[in-house]
Amino acid sequence: MTDIQTAAAQVAEGVAIVADAEAAGAQARLIGGAAIAWHSGRADTPHRTFSDLDMVVSRKGAGALTKALEQRGYEGERQFNALNADTRLIFHGPTGKLDVFVERFQMCHEIPLRSRLELDTPTVTVTDLLLTKLQVVQINEKDVQDVALLLDTHECRAGEGDWVNGDYLGGLLGDDWGLWRTVTESLGAVARAEPRIGPRAEEILAAIEAGPKTRRFRLRAKIGERKRWYELPEEVDE
Repeated sequence: MTDIQTAAAQVAEGVAIVADAEAAGAQARLIGGAAIAWHSGRADTPHRTFSDLDMVVSRKGAGALTKALEQRGYEGERQFNALNADTRLIFHGPTGKLDVFVERFQMCHEIPLRSRLELDTPTVTVTDLLLTKLQVVQINEKDVQDVALLLDTHECRAGEGDWVNGDYLGGLLGDDWGLWRTVTESLGAVARAEPRIGPRAEEILAAIEAGPKTRRFRLRAKIGERKRWYELPEEVDE
């Protein structure tokens, strides 16, 4: 099996897990590179290989997801899962590692997802996929590839749909200077690496800047980079 065939099998496995979770009563959605491949029409010919699968689940659905995974031949990392059950779970199964975030994606920044899970399936929305990539302070090549593909295949508009929701980005980032700082810098870095997505990146940046800025945002902006605005967690493979 070639690397691309293996990656395609991982995407298919992720979609199947979401379906099994839904049948068991768990609200689960794919995130990460495999989710971007699926959402961009590249499920059968992914744009790159994946180290693992990533998804997010509602807190009340975590137990049902665990049972569904066990039926598919997955085993959880018992000690890690017991210590981190409220935020993150790790499993190993037929196509490798599965990293599960509970209701929010938390790495360099926290991306809220609890109220967003019902908006799309089998992945989170395009907007949320983009945020999970752009929240990386030290963006790497795989993140650049993922963001470029996502922006190659999705426009920026207002409201929810199969596009980047500029209104949502403007509202979310307008309340969090740190997240705004990282997302705008990372988006600029991708545009410099992949000039073809420059116009779309500019549209997204304009939507972000047009969003209202809260008092919380303005107060943190006065401090600026004198205080660290991000975390440096252990990297998540995708």
